[in-house]
Amino acid sequence: MGDIYNNANEESLDYVPLPQGTDETPDPERITVLRYKPSNVNPSRTITPPRCNRCHAYLNPFCTSQHQTSSSSWGYAPVQRYDCNFCGTKNSILIPDEYVADGLVDAATRYGTVEYEVGGAYVVRNAVENVRLYGVEYVPRSLLEEGNDGRGHHHGSVKSFGWEEALHAIRGVAEALRDTSPPKEGGGRSSVKIGVFAYCQSMLVFPYVKRDADDEPNMEIGVSIVSDVEEDPFCPLPLDAWTYDIGGNDMDWIRFCHVMDSFTEVMEMLTSDCSKKENAWARNCGGAAMVALADALKDSGGRATLITTRRPNHGVGALRDREAGQQSHYLRTSSEQRLFSPLQRLTFTATALRPDEERDRRASIFYKKLGGDCARWRVSMDIVVTSSLLKLPSLSMGQLSSLGTAVPNVREFVDVATLSELCRVSCGKFKWLRVGNECGIAVNETNYVTERGCSFTGEQLREELKRSALAYMGSDAVFKLRCSNGVQVKSYSPALPFGTIIGDGIVDSAELELSSIDSSTAIAVLLEHKIGGVVHTRDGGKKTDAPPMVFFQSAVLYTTMTGRRRVRVSTLGLSTTKIAADVFRSADLGTVATIIARQAVSDLNRYDDGSLKLARDNVFQQCVSILANYRLHTNARTSPSGQLILPESLQLLPLFCLSLRKSRMFRHSLQSNAPSAKPFPTADERAYHIFYASIVSPNIALQSLHPNVFQISDMRTRDGDLITPQVLQANKFLDEDVIAASLHPVSQLPKTTNPSMTCLDESGVYILDDRFAFYLFIGKDVPEEKWRDFIHVETSQDDSGGMYNGVPVGSLSLATTDGGHKLRSILRQLKMMNAPNSTLALNIRPTHPPLILVFVGRGSVFEEEMDSLLIDDPDTHEKSYVDFLCTMHRAIRDKTANAVVD
Repeated sequence: MGDIYNNANEESLDYVPLPQGTDETPDPERITVLRYKPSNVNPSRTITPPRCNRCHAYLNPFCTSQHQTSSSSWGYAPVQRYDCNFCGTKNSILIPDEYVADGLVDAATRYGTVEYEVGGAYVVRNAVENVRLYGVEYVPRSLLEEGNDGRGHHHGSVKSFGWEEALHAIRGVAEALRDTSPPKEGGGRSSVKIGVFAYCQSMLVFPYVKRDADDEPNMEIGVSIVSDVEEDPFCPLPLDAWTYDIGGNDMDWIRFCHVMDSFTEVMEMLTSDCSKKENAWARNCGGAAMVALADALKDSGGRATLITTRRPNHGVGALRDREAGQQSHYLRTSSEQRLFSPLQRLTFTATALRPDEERDRRASIFYKKLGGDCARWRVSMDIVVTSSLLKLPSLSMGQLSSLGTAVPNVREFVDVATLSELCRVSCGKFKWLRVGNECGIAVNETNYVTERGCSFTGEQLREELKRSALAYMGSDAVFKLRCSNGVQVKSYSPALPFGTIIGDGIVDSAELELSSIDSSTAIAVLLEHKIGGVVHTRDGGKKTDAPPMVFFQSAVLYTTMTGRRRVRVSTLGLSTTKIAADVFRSADLGTVATIIARQAVSDLNRYDDGSLKLARDNVFQQCVSILANYRLHTNARTSPSGQLILPESLQLLPLFCLSLRKSRMFRHSLQSNAPSAKPFPTADERAYHIFYASIVSPNIALQSLHPNVFQISDMRTRDGDLITPQVLQANKFLDEDVIAASLHPVSQLPKTTNPSMTCLDESGVYILDDRFAFYLFIGKDVPEEKWRDFIHVETSQDDSGGMYNGVPVGSLSLATTDGGHKLRSILRQLKMMNAPNSTLALNIRPTHPPLILVFVGRGSVFEEEMDSLLIDDPDTHEKSYVDFLCTMHRAIRDKTANAVVD
C-alpha cells in the first residue's frame, strides 16, 4: 500500500486524517485515518462511517452525488446524499452536515483506502490488551553438549538451540518492544506487557517478583509450579503477577530483566535431582504449556508463543510418532496422506480403536478444543519448533568411517501438520527452525563465540521472534468483501483459510473472523457471476453506452495496539469487457499463481477424495484450460497449431505449474528408481510447505517455487556494493516521499543462472534463494582459500585442524574480508526484496531466511534438499521444462480440437 496523505489544514478540522506512522509505531503502511481531534469535552468521541442503508456498503470514490439547492451566501451547499455504486440504490447514503463541513466526505470520496476510528456498534467487547507471553522448554546445557558428537554434521562441537539462547532472544524482543512502544496522546508510552515461564519434564514453572506486606514488589524471585500436566493444566497466577509493563513502566523493566537474569539459576536448582534420571528429559509437556498460555490470556486476549525443541509427547496434547516405520508409510498413498494431514481433520469411526488410533483421537479432540478456545478468547498461538538437532544412529567411529560421506541422518518427527493447524485456527504463526549450528552461517557482524546467545541459532531465533513481535498488528479482526450486482463471492481460497468463517455465504458473502492480522496477512476469494450478469450500478443504475463497471469493497474491522477500534475500507472499481483478449492482457501472474497454489492445497485437503495425485493433476489441467481458452478466443487461433502460443502476461505460467508439481508440497517422496531410499520430503517437510502455500501472497508465489540462483564466485566489480540511484526529475513525481523512497541505496546483485545442475560449475560458489532460506552452494572443486574468502571458521580446542571430512568444523560466520562484506550486503538486499522500509521487510518473506552451508559431495545435511530445488532438472516422476511444454502443448491441441473450453 502506497503512502497516502490528506493535505487538509489540521487546525480547521474536527476530523484529523493522521498517518498511522505518527500515531502508532511501528506501522509500515500510512493510510488516511479519519478520527475526531482529541477534545477535553468528549475525548472518546468516534465516527459513524457513512454507509448505504440497503446493502451497507461504505461511501467511496465511485459513489455519485445528489446536489441540493442552497441559500448560502457562497452559492454552494454541501452534498448530503450519495447513490450507492454497489446495489444501485439512489440517495441511500445519507451524510450528516458536520461530516461534509469537516472534511470526512472529501477524504472518503478521494482515496481508495481509508480508515475510520469507530465506536458504538463496532465495539462489542473489551479491547485486546497488548500482551505477549512466552512458554520456553528448558533444556540443560549439559544435555545439549552430551548429545552432540559431530557425526554427520558440518561442525559438531557447537551446540544448537539451547535455553540461554531462547532467553537472550526474548530479551532482545523485549528491548525492541520497549523502544517501539506506541506513544500515548497525553504523553508517555502505551502499555506493552511481557511474561515468560518454563516447562520441562512434568512441570510448568512461573517465575515472579515477590511482594512485601504492603503489596509492594521487591527484587526477590518466587516461583509457582504446576505439576498437573496430564489432566487439567492451568495458569496458577493472575496475569499481572508474572507479566511486566516494559513499555510504560521503568521499574517493571528492571524487574523483568532481574527475572531473566535469575531464571537459569532457578531452573538449575529445581531440576538438579532430575538430571541423572533415565529419559527424564525425553518428556515434553508442550500441550500443557499451550493450555496455560491460553488460560492466562482468556480474559485479556493477546499473543502467546511456545518455544519447543520437539513435539509434545507427555501429558495433555501428547502426540505420538506417527512416522514410526519410516518407508512403509510412504509406500502407500493413503498412509502417507494421513501422515501429513492434521489430526484435527482425520476421522476416527471404528468402535474399537487400536491403542495408537485412540491416542490420535484424544489428541485430535484436544487440539480442536484448544484451537476453538484460542479463537473465542482472541488468543493468537505462535509455535516455534527448534528441532535442528538430528537423531543419528548409534554407530561406532569405525562404522561411520566405512560409510564415508553417506551418513544416514534422520530428523525426529514433529507433527508439523497438527501443530500448524492450531496456528491456522488461532491466526498464529508456525516457525520451524530446522537449521542448527551444524550447517548454519551467522550473518550479522557479531562475535558469535564470546557473546552469549549470539551463535547462528541464537541469531535465527532472535530474528524470528522479532518478526512476530514488531510487525504492525491488529487484533480481534473481522473481514468482509462486498461485490456489486452481478458478481458474488463463491468461496475463500483455500476452503479453510486462516481464522474462522462466519455465515454460509448463501444470502451474503461470509465473514472471516481473525484473532490477529498483520501486514503479511493475505486473504484470497473466488468470485463467480450471478444470474443476469453484470449490470450498471452507478448513477442509480442508469444505463449508458459504456460497459458497466464492477466494484469490490473490503472492510477490515480491527483493534489497534493502543486499543482503538478501526475499520479499514478499500474500494476497487474495474472495467468490464466482452473481449477475451483484454482479459488475458490484464491478467496478473502473481494473482493467478496464488489462486492456483491455494486451490491445489484445497484439492489436497478434500474431505472425501483429496490426494497428492488429484492436486498435481488439477494444477496441470488448470494451466491447460487457461491456455486453451486463450487459443480459442483470441487472435492466437490463427497461429499454426504446431506452435505453443502463450499470453504475454502469463509467459511464466507453465513454468510455475511445473515448479508447483515438483515442489516439496506435491512431489513424490520416494523416487521410482529407489523406493527403499530415505523419503524426501518427509511428512513434516511437506506439511510445513503446505501450511505456507495456504497463505502465500502474490508477491512471492512464483519465487518461492522457482528459486533464484546467484553466482558469487566470480562477481563483477560493483556486485555487492551499495549504489544510490540518480535523483529523479523534479517534475517526474509530485509526491516528495516517492522521490525520497526511490533514493535509498541498494546493493547491486550478482549475475543469475538457471536452477539446474548443468548450470552450476563444480569450481563455483552460488547462492540459491527459495524465499525460505539461502543455500551457500560450494562446488567440490572449490579450493579452500576461495571459500574462506566468504566464511570464517571459529574452531574450539576439541576441533583438531578445524576440518572433518573436508568440511569446516567450528562456529561459522561470514568473514570480515571483502568477499564476506559483499555477500552480507547481497543477503541484506535479498531479504528486503525491495521493500520500501525495514518494517515491511519483516514480513515480506514467510520466515527469517537462514544461510545454509552446502558442500557438494561431502555429506552435507541439506545437499539433497538443495538438489530438489533445482527445478529445471528432471526427476524420475517429472520431466524437464522443455518436455513439460511439449506435453502441455499436446493437451492444448486435443482440447481445442474438440472445442471443449471451460
